[in-house]
Amino acid sequence: PGRMLLTIVSGLLLSVLTTVLAQTPVYRRFEYKHSFRAPNLSQRDGSIPFWMVTGDAIASSEQLRLAPSMRSRKGIAWNKRAFVESENFEIEMAFKVTGQGRVGADGLALWYTAQQGTLGPVFGSNDYWTGLGVMFDSFDNDNMKNNPYVSVMINDGTRSYDHQTDGTQQILTGCQKDFRNKPFPVHIKVEYSKNILTVSMTDGLTAQHRFELCMRAENIFLPRNGYFGISAATGALAGSFFI
Repeated sequence: PGRMLLTIVSGLLLSVLTTVLAQTPVYRRFEYKHSFRAPNLSQRDGSIPFWMVTGDAIASSEQLRLAPSMRSRKGIAWNKRAFVESENFEIEMAFKVTGQGRVGADGLALWYTAQQGTLGPVFGSNDYWTGLGVMFDSFDNDNMKNNPYVSVMINDGTRSYDHQTDGTQQILTGCQKDFRNKPFPVHIKVEYSKNILTVSMTDGLTAQHRFELCMRAENIFLPRNGYFGISAATGALAGSFFI
């Protein structure tokens, strides 16, 4: 990818997880209508099949740039189709976050929500969402010196995300993970099955996909027939986000 701050470099892939009996293996089925991948990620007009891309986001054949390396920019990509195929899913996404200096721009988020998102103040997407937000926060608003940080927040549509504290009192859990300026794309895997949510990541230091557990939580109830989305934003500092 080019010198952009937040970019998805190889795509976002969704698999449906199914089990016939409690003790049987989990079966994965790729869902192309909820995914995109390089090469030929976008069509000639810059659109991505089954996805809405807006704001400062720009798609090419090889990547989706959610936000350019400029201040105060935001972009989103939202799946046009509701996820009705299953109650369980696994998402794998590869991304690169680049930028000059030791301090990053605002960040990136991966969403599964009851309604399609719109441009807004929470890492590029709207506040007061209903569902899941996985945040990749690269700017240390609360000066706790624990960013970049990956966090998970479940919202019922009534809470406003508190940027000043990096959502410390609102998030479910998370892990400190430096995902900026890595030589290889960082891969994240989000699995939701039987009301158990797990998030795993690679370190982006090698081309091998060695996932390490970031968080695991039980008794998580997400909305049915929701929508997948991704978003990114820069603030006072510039950076690039690629998927």
